Amino acid sequence: MNVKGIIKGAWSNGLAKKILILLGVSLVIFIIGVFLGSWVLGEKTLGWKGFLSGYVVFAVLFISAMINVFKSTSESMREGKKHVDVRGHVLVLGAGHQLKSILRALKGDKRPVVVMSCRDIDGPFIHYKKDYESEEDLLFAGALLASQILVIGEDGPERDSRNLHCVEVLRNLSEKAMRDIHCHLLLSEPSTSEVLWFLKAPEQKKGHLLVDVFNEYEFMSEQLLVGTDFLPTIRESDNQRLHVVLIGTGPIAQAVAFAVANICHYPNYRRTNLKTCITFVEEDCEKWVDRLVVSRMGLFRLSKYTYVDANGNKVTHEPETNRGDYLDVEWNFVDAYCEADLARNYIAGIAASPKERLVVCICKEDASKAISTLVHLPRAVYENADIAVYWREANDEIIKSINEGGMYGYVRIMGDIDEMKEFVHSKRVERGQRANYVRERNLKPDTRDTEEKMWYRLSEADKTAAIYCANALPLRKRCFDISDEPLLREAEHRRWMMSMLLMGYRSGPTDERTFTREDIVPFDRLSEENRTKNSYILENAEYIMNG
Repeated sequence: MNVKGIIKGAWSNGLAKKILILLGVSLVIFIIGVFLGSWVLGEKTLGWKGFLSGYVVFAVLFISAMINVFKSTSESMREGKKHVDVRGHVLVLGAGHQLKSILRALKGDKRPVVVMSCRDIDGPFIHYKKDYESEEDLLFAGALLASQILVIGEDGPERDSRNLHCVEVLRNLSEKAMRDIHCHLLLSEPSTSEVLWFLKAPEQKKGHLLVDVFNEYEFMSEQLLVGTDFLPTIRESDNQRLHVVLIGTGPIAQAVAFAVANICHYPNYRRTNLKTCITFVEEDCEKWVDRLVVSRMGLFRLSKYTYVDANGNKVTHEPETNRGDYLDVEWNFVDAYCEADLARNYIAGIAASPKERLVVCICKEDASKAISTLVHLPRAVYENADIAVYWREANDEIIKSINEGGMYGYVRIMGDIDEMKEFVHSKRVERGQRANYVRERNLKPDTRDTEEKMWYRLSEADKTAAIYCANALPLRKRCFDISDEPLLREAEHRRWMMSMLLMGYRSGPTDERTFTREDIVPFDRLSEENRTKNSYILENAEYIMNG
């Protein structure tokens, strides 16, 4: 507990009077002690011995009284019964499983930390045991005085709904604020993020709540894939393609797949026609495949994808041919559990192929199932593939032991236990802001607006598009010759098309009611003006990545 906060809590909640009374009583006792000490020692005047004995009595009583006050105030604050007058603090709303990682990320931060949750929790923070959806309770926690608000919510099926409602309450409150308030909102369901894409940009008001949205799984996948060496470097002269095998389905696997589809647009595609391939392997996945395809109809209408049933029968969807086969990513779905011969032979064949650069991501919520899957992969995978496993446990000792043993290759972690550092101090938002700033300056060279001011005028769809643009640049820097501008422009167009399709756009005449884009077409069919319009991204790539 913050001692400064306890003192403020004591002073602001009627305890100041009690302390003053205690001080007065202790002072009287001190004077009496001085006289008694002099009398016992036979001194006619108040000597130093009498003064010292009186001071000892005073000090013991006063310190004892203050300890009791501090203890009482601390307990009251932890139970949410006492208010602490703090400002410039980090206000964490909810105590979901991300809280421990957030506190680690804030370690060394000089700002006070206030956590509001109805759960019984303990830690190095001020805790208000109150409702984070209540306007009255948010004011009690100093929401209008916070330097940053992190809405993580409580674990459970209603988290996204409650978090969104909390942000609406904060928006209303922020109209009374004297300044803008930064707020990071965490969501878990992909569909929730999709709903937000279709909303218009928020109206700018005085005392505006500046909200940045993070999807938990999308954010987690970026920690593994963006700005790291996990994805392979494939150059224009190479005759290989990337093949990502995702063992598992659900929001984890979907987030990784979509991040790969957005980032991985390699320079050798035009010469070899080798497409990045994303394969899901999971038992009884047919219904999940149907839901995925329906959720991105524009993407899968233009994509080649193959479904392999448990008996090995294949059904392949070819992209619509009226506009050509021009996307550089294709998809496979294998309906089999990982230990089945069908799945093992399929994965082993990829690992053994000289034309495939294999990456395996184990996307299992249950840690024991994840480890079981990891240690029973085909031998060729450990020798020829990069491997990552989704991991949400309290520590990673078992993964460290696996890596030390060397039997199963080297395993990376998705969902790193310290990943929330990027949530608190978000580099992805900064990269997105810079990408959008470069775009805005290209359209309006004379603008004097700052990166931040431009950013919070955007809709969530436009913010996501800017982040997608920035996320693809680190891998592109590794793979492309910076002087090969035609290849770079084409790759950026292929990346742009994919990001639009991932967000739910479809190809066709532009119409806001149907969420379509008429420029989702092959690069060769673009006008000369449109082929070169993204050059400003290439020219400012270093600034977008690093500032």
